Amino acid sequence: LIFLSSVFILICIPVFFLFYRTPTCFDGKLNGDETGLDCGGSCQMLCRAESLPIILKGDPRVLTVATSTYEVVALLENPNNTADIYKAGYTLKLYDVTSAIPVKVIEGETYVPKGATFAIFEGPFNLEAGIVPARATLEWDTASLIWQKTNYEYPEVVVKDIVLARQDSSPRLEATVENLSLENVANVDLVALISDAQGNIFAASKTFLDSLPARGESSVVFTWPRPFAAQAIDIDIIVRVLPDRTFIR
Repeated sequence: LIFLSSVFILICIPVFFLFYRTPTCFDGKLNGDETGLDCGGSCQMLCRAESLPIILKGDPRVLTVATSTYEVVALLENPNNTADIYKAGYTLKLYDVTSAIPVKVIEGETYVPKGATFAIFEGPFNLEAGIVPARATLEWDTASLIWQKTNYEYPEVVVKDIVLARQDSSPRLEATVENLSLENVANVDLVALISDAQGNIFAASKTFLDSLPARGESSVVFTWPRPFAAQAIDIDIIVRVLPDRTFIR
């Protein structure tokens, strides 16, 4: 017993520590307190099975800007209050009334903020004369949906003093964006959505603020080149603070 104990102490224990590696969230193994491969538990990455799917709030809307000029907007919600996605890949497909083949395909990446409503906006873009897109679909690149747990508190940015004018000629929407936080904010993405009495989005526009000082504010303007086809009943300006400028196209 003394001999075997000596062998164990002198050989087995050093060999164990020589080859033992502390479990990490990046070793490609299911170990430690992980609930999935390198995800869950104390890992920053949230396992896909633990995350709720992104909610598409109605079908993407194809909007006419001018003759043969269009844009498309999708309103979405992330129900995960503790996790975001840095870059989620998506594909928008636009179809006309009769064809099952898309008349335009748009691929992009978007930031998905935790527990927030956000918008994907593409356009304006031109199509050949006679092609009129009537509907659109949104598909996610599932491999890009990498959920990261975050404790980061987003800066409080609000929109106030919204004024819509000239609906019957060249609509113009003005508003003030205010940063209520104590830190400067950069890369503020804003999408304006105009809805009718039935809640249908019939106009949209997008703008961007490079920076917004702490406790400061800035004016923003959205414009459209031709009169609205419906009466504006509801105006919603979706604010999203992007992680960096790589999302700007």
